[in-house]
Amino acid sequence: MIAMVSPETGKTTFLVSLCAGPGGFCEQGAKVLILGNEERTTRTKLRAIQSCAGMTRSEIADNPDLATSRYLRVRDNLIMKDVQEWDLDRISNYCRMIKPDVLIVDQADKVGVSGQFNSSHERLRELYRCLRELAKRHDCAVIGVSQASAEAEGKTRVDFSMMEGSKTGKAAEADVVLGIGKHSGTNEDGEPDHTRFLTISKNKLSGYHGSIPVMIEPEIGRYTE
Repeated sequence: MIAMVSPETGKTTFLVSLCAGPGGFCEQGAKVLILGNEERTTRTKLRAIQSCAGMTRSEIADNPDLATSRYLRVRDNLIMKDVQEWDLDRISNYCRMIKPDVLIVDQADKVGVSGQFNSSHERLRELYRCLRELAKRHDCAVIGVSQASAEAEGKTRVDFSMMEGSKTGKAAEADVVLGIGKHSGTNEDGEPDHTRFLTISKNKLSGYHGSIPVMIEPEIGRYTE
């Protein structure tokens, strides 16, 4: 699957909510491996604790024992690793050791792939083809996080034609493409608009296509209906 999002939309919150939040992958018993080559995964882990515990940062600071006890229910199923400059071979070797059920690569476009390419979109298509083969090789679900292009700014429906660097090449190699969109600006009262829209523009698994409105709760790291 490819999950694509514009900056400041709630990418990390979406990932931790999907994995560590109530009813998420980890709570269902799946072993999740998050590989981060953008921001440090120590920050992602803090958000995962927030999402699992349902606590703000200040609440965690005031009562760390409570946050830790709640996080225990997913801790053993959630592994995070900083992988700046890693290529596909190194990721594959690490998966062989960890044996994850779900692998998340954030950001997937930055992963190195061997070969000679005439353009960046050719490299990206090959990269996502290799990620698909990696999923088969290690019998795990792979979610590649990708940046949306400037065209997606302020859009509620973000589809695969708005991917940065490749409008169709990356999408051709994915079974599912999910975009996260939002309204532009703030609400009429000046408060942030926490509405988000999850748009599935490609789906070879169930055939469903469409947009689902949800709410982001950044203070506790969750997406809710």
